[in-house]
Amino acid sequence: MSKYKECLKNHAAGIGGHAVDGCGEFMPSGEDGTVDVFKCAACNCHRNFHRKETVHHHHHPCGYFPCTMPRQRPLALPLTSGGTGGGFREDQELLEMCNPNNNINGTLLKKRFRTKFSQEHKDKMLTLAEKLGWRLQRHDEGVVQQLCNEIDIKRHVFKVWMHNNKHTLGKKLTLK
Repeated sequence: MSKYKECLKNHAAGIGGHAVDGCGEFMPSGEDGTVDVFKCAACNCHRNFHRKETVHHHHHPCGYFPCTMPRQRPLALPLTSGGTGGGFREDQELLEMCNPNNNINGTLLKKRFRTKFSQEHKDKMLTLAEKLGWRLQRHDEGVVQQLCNEIDIKRHVFKVWMHNNKHTLGKKLTLK
C-alpha cells in the first residue's frame, strides 16, 4: 500500500536555492487510465515529486512483528556511495529504521553515507582528474580502474568526486 504525501519539488533549484510549494498530499487530477492521474490537482506537479510512503509487514531485527514503519523512496540522489565503508549494510539499515529515535511523525531519518578521503587520496584523484581533463572517457577506463583499486573506491565514487570538484579545484588550478 502506497500513499503520496507532501510535494518535494524544489522550485528554486535553478537559482541554487530550495523552495517547495507547501502541497501536503498528492491528489490525482484525472481518472484512472488517463495521463492526468499522475498530475496533482493541488500543486500541478507530477506524482513522482511527492514523498512516497509505503507500509511493509515483515520481520525486522527490532523484534516487532509486523513492523508497520513507513518506508520512503529515495529522491533523485542515492542514499549511499560505494568505496571503503561503502554505505550501510542491510541489517544496519533495518535496525536504524526500527530505532524510535529515527522515526519522527512517521518520517524516517537516515543519514546519507559520505566517503571520507585522505589528503593522499585527494591528491591522487586530483592528479588523475587533471590528466583526464576532468572527463571520464572509455579509452581511459584502465587508468581510472587502476586508481580506484589502489585507493579502494568504486568508479562511481571517483566520478561523483570529479563532478563535485571540477568547478572548484579545476578552476583554481587554471587561474595560477
